[in-house]
Amino acid sequence: MSPIESLNHLRERGLLPDEQAKIIADIEAKRPFSLHWELRSVLYIGILLLSSGLGLLIYENYDSLGHLTILGGISVLCAGAYAYAFRVRPPWSPGLVQSASPFGDYALVLGCLLFLSLIGYAQYEYTVFGTRYGLVTFVPAVLFLALAYRFDHRGVLGMGLTALMAWVGVTVRPLDLYIKTNFFDERVIYSALALSGAVLGAAWLLQRRGIKPHFTFTYLLVVGNLLLVALLAGLFNLEPMRFVFAVLLMGACALFDWYARQEQSLLFGLMAAVYGFIGLSYLFFTYTNPGFYSSTFYLLATGVGLVVYLLAYRRR
Repeated sequence: MSPIESLNHLRERGLLPDEQAKIIADIEAKRPFSLHWELRSVLYIGILLLSSGLGLLIYENYDSLGHLTILGGISVLCAGAYAYAFRVRPPWSPGLVQSASPFGDYALVLGCLLFLSLIGYAQYEYTVFGTRYGLVTFVPAVLFLALAYRFDHRGVLGMGLTALMAWVGVTVRPLDLYIKTNFFDERVIYSALALSGAVLGAAWLLQRRGIKPHFTFTYLLVVGNLLLVALLAGLFNLEPMRFVFAVLLMGACALFDWYARQEQSLLFGLMAAVYGFIGLSYLFFTYTNPGFYSSTFYLLATGVGLVVYLLAYRRR
């Protein structure tokens, strides 16, 4: 809800006189516009473009440069980025910490991206981990999670969680089996559910103990999507357990809806609505075998219900 809408809402309820509402509206209209997030976005895009450009440059010139030269150059850049990030690091605190330098966060992200390039290139060219492909993602996962807590950086936390999910997937099923067989087989689904439960449980425990409680949003966003996707995959592919997965999916959606109401977060409400709608629609079309008119009525009714549900969040 925008500030003007909030003022109008307070005026309609008789909680704010018209004169005060007008003064506040004038102040809000003349307030300087902040470019903070726009500048942060430009800097992050610049880091991604720099990493992509370095990768393209290496790809086009690796024959003339030599592999050791490339690895050495990436190592120097990575070490430099980490060194700068550590030099301007903020003091440790279990709560929210402001960065001590406007460029420290970007140096940390750049160092993490370069580390991914370094370890991936070393494994591809020299197979430093042999056939243990999971270590290529496990090592960055451990490093990024530790750095995220030390530097209080939610972006690096998301990278660490993504690497952790990749590690579990590669460990459960080797890469060649992903290509030859169904991605959502039983082992992958149960592994994703186990990882989701463990990580979300750890996030809840850390929040209860007051250790980076603001990280809970990132945990729920990244790992919560994995949980809901795994439940949908079980619903679609594991027919003997379909009823169990349907109940678990609806329960998970209800929990996300409850959390969205507690935190006034439209994003988690949208997640609950979309995943719940997909699961409910799959069950409806699988077990009722509806005709054209029944299908049309169902889609219209659920579409209207979804819009009303989301508008209810908008009015809060």
